[in-house]
Amino acid sequence: MKESVITSRANPLVKSIGGLTDKKNRIKEEAFRFDGIKLFCEAVDFGMDIKNVILKVPEKESVKEAVEKAVSSGRLDERCVVRVGESVFEKLSEERAPEGIITVASFVPSLHCRENFQKAADIASGHKKILILESVRDPGNLGAIMRSCNALGIELLVISSDCADIYSPKTIRSAMGAVFKQKTLTVPVEELAEFITALRTSGRRVYATALSDRSLSIDDIKLGESDCFVIGNEGHGLSEGVIESCDAPVIIPMVEGAESLNAAVAASLCVWETVRIKKYNRGNV
Repeated sequence: MKESVITSRANPLVKSIGGLTDKKNRIKEEAFRFDGIKLFCEAVDFGMDIKNVILKVPEKESVKEAVEKAVSSGRLDERCVVRVGESVFEKLSEERAPEGIITVASFVPSLHCRENFQKAADIASGHKKILILESVRDPGNLGAIMRSCNALGIELLVISSDCADIYSPKTIRSAMGAVFKQKTLTVPVEELAEFITALRTSGRRVYATALSDRSLSIDDIKLGESDCFVIGNEGHGLSEGVIESCDAPVIIPMVEGAESLNAAVAASLCVWETVRIKKYNRGNV
């Protein structure tokens, strides 16, 4: 491995990696970065295209062993490993208690792709278990939803183009390893209602999580295997156009006077309802 240590914050590589905190630079470079040994190990295990691994000198023994193992197994190119001084690493890291390793990896278009509504509907038709998000702008919520989807068996997470960035460091931190596993499909926000209409035309029922006079309780819906939910913006909920494009609005019953659920919590509850239907079903709708 390279033994030279970068000590200048003005180093071009350091500046380039630091710039990946901004979405425009991530898109330009088609790369993203993340902190920590756990995410590094998961990225290696899932065969991510790793461009750089930044190590703080002196290295922690656990970090050193993980990197050496990845190199010796042929899953990490030794030339990708870069060592930097403590002050340089502090500039790059976004963690309060950094572990001394930052990884830069290429985008994964086969896992996280973008399509217009018609192509997106064709792709979605090949997946039984899906969840749809409109304008979920908090990266922590998006990451938590990705984590729940991956854990509970959602095959495809569809998100509108104005949702938080999948490759944002905050999304990745919240999603943990799910960012390397959960398939996502981004649809233009102005075409989301058309996408939902196309799904319904193919025979799938789509329910909007929204409070209205005609809302059904999620308890009273007899879900089919391909039915799905749409989760809306943290503050404003779903747009009227999206609600109207769905089969019906639904609510998650709560005790009187309770605050509305966090978007990630609501999404997790809806996902659970869609994945457990083979074991248990309620209602007659």
